Amino acid sequence: MTLPDRYVVAAAALVYGWPLAALLAGGAIGAAAFGTDLAAAAGAAAALLAALLMASPLRRRLERATLRRLAVRPAA
Repeated sequence: MTLPDRYVVAAAALVYGWPLAALLAGGAIGAAAFGTDLAAAAGAAAALLAALLMASPLRRRLERATLRRLAVRPAA
């Protein structure tokens, strides 16, 4: 079975990079907007929740694209 590398990289970015980027961005925005640690934590939590909710449709799109390009070959 072969799978293009870009789909593996896209899946890893979706699983690890997307929530981490949202967490950091949400914390930075919360801290910049209100200047407190509590606001930074609330912003990080809200952004992480939004990223996780958005990840499900993105995951489905990635899975469909991957299945279209998946090639099953006999073992040599």
